[in-house]
Amino acid sequence: MDKRSLIGFLLIMLVLILWGPISKILFPPTESPPGEQTPGVETGDTLAADTGLARTETARSKPIEIAPPQGPGKTTETITAASAEPEQLITIETENVIAVLSSHGGLLKSLKLKKYFVENGSDGDSLVQLIATGELNPWPAGGALTMGEEDDIPQLNSASFQVEGSSFVLNRDDEPRTVSFVYSGPDGSSIRKDYTFWPRGHEIKLRLTVEKPAALGFDKKLTVGWFSPLMPTERNYKDDLGKFAGFYSMGGEAVENKDLKEGELRLLASGSSQWVANRSKYFANVIITEELPGSEIIIAGNQSSLTDHAGGQHAWKRFGVGLTFNVQGDRFTNDLLIYSGPLDYYRLSKIGYNLSQLIDMGWKIFRPFAIGILWIFVQLHKVLFNYGIVIIVFSLLMKFVFWPLTRKSSTSMLKMKEMQPKLQELKAKFKNEPQKLNAETMRLYKEYGVNPFSSCLPLLIQLPVFWAMFSVLQNSIELRAAGFVFWITDLSQKDQFYVLPIIMGAAMFIQQKMTITDPKQKMLAYIMPVVFVFLFASWPSGLVLYWTMFSVIGIFEQLIILRRLEAEKKAVAS
Repeated sequence: MDKRSLIGFLLIMLVLILWGPISKILFPPTESPPGEQTPGVETGDTLAADTGLARTETARSKPIEIAPPQGPGKTTETITAASAEPEQLITIETENVIAVLSSHGGLLKSLKLKKYFVENGSDGDSLVQLIATGELNPWPAGGALTMGEEDDIPQLNSASFQVEGSSFVLNRDDEPRTVSFVYSGPDGSSIRKDYTFWPRGHEIKLRLTVEKPAALGFDKKLTVGWFSPLMPTERNYKDDLGKFAGFYSMGGEAVENKDLKEGELRLLASGSSQWVANRSKYFANVIITEELPGSEIIIAGNQSSLTDHAGGQHAWKRFGVGLTFNVQGDRFTNDLLIYSGPLDYYRLSKIGYNLSQLIDMGWKIFRPFAIGILWIFVQLHKVLFNYGIVIIVFSLLMKFVFWPLTRKSSTSMLKMKEMQPKLQELKAKFKNEPQKLNAETMRLYKEYGVNPFSSCLPLLIQLPVFWAMFSVLQNSIELRAAGFVFWITDLSQKDQFYVLPIIMGAAMFIQQKMTITDPKQKMLAYIMPVVFVFLFASWPSGLVLYWTMFSVIGIFEQLIILRRLEAEKKAVAS
């Protein structure tokens, strides 16, 4: 690798490192800043007064009083919940999830993923839980899928519902089953929640029916909310928590909101919306409306501190979301599809609604490359069963694809090495005639058939692939906790023992020693590998494996090209 190549590669790495902050300046995210007031958007500075985040009591041992808004012909009704009745828990187990529903509020109280384990080293073999409970849940509700107005969660969500059905297990080939929760209120008002589960997948259907909604406090609006934050599940808390955000869909685009003002967020956005979601690095909870469009969304958030297994402190941004519907007449009914599960690109794409936009696939221009690479990875994994081997095979495929370019680049570098003595002679001969020196240098390049800039071209063309690989390895659920061999137990995380970066640095050193064209550049052969070892050391080990293989294969490429050039020389000499 000559000086131009090294500079080019260094610039590419610099772009990769700085691209995040640069892209935020050049292409601001399509979100509503929490500190601004825009048409259809309302923000607030505090949550304690507006959302009840500071309220933790549920008062289940006391009568629950709900006072509907006053108006002509309306009277305040007192709704007494049978709170003294013991809570009845309904457990539904499918191939993918274990869900627990509560008779108190008819809420989804717990949802665990059977095929995914917490990887942060503090919970042993615990299954991933997508509903924060107890003290970890700052909202005054005992679960998800609450009913309220915006982020106001009335104590109706603690009232006792009658249960129609019982716990059950769905095997792979079973038919879908439904369990219902019914609440009877004053003046013939009622709430019915019908939950339908499928034996496979991560979707739950919720049919919500409210009779005489005004008597229950829902005379204009009704918000179905997931005001239960996600918890970190990954070994790297900082990396995981950095992905936490609230999302909503408007105009077919997913809009992300995760910036808190003074540690808090309350965002209201009016307009037709089809879904809302809260997301971590690898998992999401999504409320999708299948029938009535949402008229408004709300994203609420606050911040607390978490301590990881090593004692490190991290800021935990907790987000709750809600989808609001207009209420008219004496009956409200709507079908909702709930997705709680992994951020699986193909699964979300199959559901539709542009849910795949929840997955961070890098900047928009690189996204098609990332999707293509993910497809290749998934197809290869069906045969190879190990994503480390998949990455090695992918490296070979990329070398094959880029072979025409790398061959031309390597040939140019080796010829430049051969030209070096003559270039030195020209510099000595025309040291006081710069124009003549340039002309003679270009003539020499032409004579040897060398393009001095060709060595940078393969690196520039590989940039989209490299950046897309970075996104795939860091954010794809398929690579989460995917081991390779021995010490590499997670290709999406850095090499804990830094073995791969060192091997990569050694391969880079050998490559440079083979292609250094100027004796004055020899120091680069020692400095640059060290720089890149430190640069790659904190990146996903799968990416380091890819570039290590690329470098190792590059050494053999250069040996093949060198032998070919020597053979050509012998043929000309004879």
